[in-house]
Amino acid sequence: MLEIDIMPTDRAEILEYVAHEQPLMAKEAHGVDLGGAMLARARFVKCDLSGADFRGADLSATSFVDCRLVGCSFQNALLDGTTFADCALDKADFGDCSLTETRFVAGTAGAATSRGASLDRTVFAKTVLREADLADGTLERCSFLDCEISGMSLAGCVLNTVTMTKSELRKVNLVGAEIDIGLFAEADMSGMDLSGQSWQHCTFHQGRFKGTRLDGARLDGSVFNECDFTGASLQGVTAPMTCFTASRMEGVSLAGSHLTMANFHRANLSGAVLNDSVLSSAALSEADCRNTQFERCDLAQAELSHADLRGANLSGASFANTKLHAARTEGTLFFGSSGSTIGTDQERAIAELYLTRRVMLDGETVPGGP
Repeated sequence: MLEIDIMPTDRAEILEYVAHEQPLMAKEAHGVDLGGAMLARARFVKCDLSGADFRGADLSATSFVDCRLVGCSFQNALLDGTTFADCALDKADFGDCSLTETRFVAGTAGAATSRGASLDRTVFAKTVLREADLADGTLERCSFLDCEISGMSLAGCVLNTVTMTKSELRKVNLVGAEIDIGLFAEADMSGMDLSGQSWQHCTFHQGRFKGTRLDGARLDGSVFNECDFTGASLQGVTAPMTCFTASRMEGVSLAGSHLTMANFHRANLSGAVLNDSVLSSAALSEADCRNTQFERCDLAQAELSHADLRGANLSGASFANTKLHAARTEGTLFFGSSGSTIGTDQERAIAELYLTRRVMLDGETVPGGP
């Protein structure tokens, strides 16, 4: 591999390169003072500027490629449209910065801090953010894509429209954080205490919430698709129009929760406790509700078609045109329940037996099969 000689430089030479729109390549200037400098659209390639002072500098649309920027101070710097590609930014300070459309691609920023910073449309892609401190910041439309975030702090942050993929959020400090609109793919939040927090309008796909405490949390309008809530607690949650489709929730307590128009289609709720919950207009179609507790629940207009209610307890529940079409109710308790239900429609049940997804004619094959 070709070795590149690193040549020393200073503030004056750096500013001269920038003034002539020339890239700085293989330069070294440890601790150089670039505070307040006009460095917009500058290009730094394979430079070692560890400990440099960029406080108050204009770094708009500037690019740093394969640079060493350990311990640099970017406080109050303008970093709109700045790119850090495969850079070492460990222990760098971005406090009170403005980061709009800033990009961090690969590289490391371990123990870096951006307390109180404003991040808008900032992207972190495959960046190591271990022990990074983003506390008390505002994050709008930001993305964390396959990043290493163990020990990262988002305490007291306001996050709006945030995307995170393959993130171990269980290792992140989220105390006092407020989240409104977020997309979390394969997130691991197992064992966390999120009691009373707000996670509204968020989408989780194949998330892990094993043993997570969400008691009293606000989950309005969120989607939890194919998530694992084994051993979790969701007592007293506010979750109207929230989806828990195809999720594992066996034995989970949702007692005293507001679940109006919630969607539990094909969820596993066997042995779960939903006593004293409001489930009006909720969808529990094809859900596994064996031995589930629905005592004193409001199930007005709820959809339980094809639900498995064997051994469930609906004592004291209130119904109003509640749909029980083709539901399995062997051993189900309805003691003290009141209101109207709509039972099985025989013609519909017969027709459903011949749905193409259930019945194959001679010579047909399963879609995608041989």
